Amino acid sequence: MLRAATIVDADAVAILVLHELERRHLRRLRRLTKEQLSQLLFVGYHQENFRYGYRQARVYQNQGVAVGVAYGYPAAVEPTLDNQWAALFERLQVAPSQQLVVTPRALPDEWYLDLLTVRPRSANKTYQQWWFDEWLMADALRQARQSGARVVGMDVRPGSRNAQLAAEFGFLVSAYRQLDRQPYVHLRYRLN
Repeated sequence: MLRAATIVDADAVAILVLHELERRHLRRLRRLTKEQLSQLLFVGYHQENFRYGYRQARVYQNQGVAVGVAYGYPAAVEPTLDNQWAALFERLQVAPSQQLVVTPRALPDEWYLDLLTVRPRSANKTYQQWWFDEWLMADALRQARQSGARVVGMDVRPGSRNAQLAAEFGFLVSAYRQLDRQPYVHLRYRLN
């Protein structure tokens, strides 16, 4: 079942986001322990103006547990979501390795799909679990359309599952970027 995230989803969603951020190998977060980053994400999830807070999240729930999450928002909202990391570090008394300033990624006319991830599939998966990420992507496009956006943007690592998924949905390459010294492709999808 697809739905808006709630406070109750904090544990499951924080773990999903943690695993995705670990996969991205972000240099700015490398010096944090897994426990520190997990705690930051859990506390941040409860804040309204946080990039990975519950207000920006949609979850796919299976058997009562959030097994997938997508984070998206209009480009105009992104500056209010950024730079919340510093307040979290201070609140939890964790010293960041360097100044954490998150570079805005959305182009001005976009509804930006920041993160889409599904729990790694287990050995006893159901047949339907193959489509969890597709259902989340379709839901993200519907959310963007409902917000009045005309374009959806997202950044993906070349060859990743999200890059393949976006290609299946018809996203087109707009630009090549370096995010945190890593190659990314900025994709755009025109909504009808």
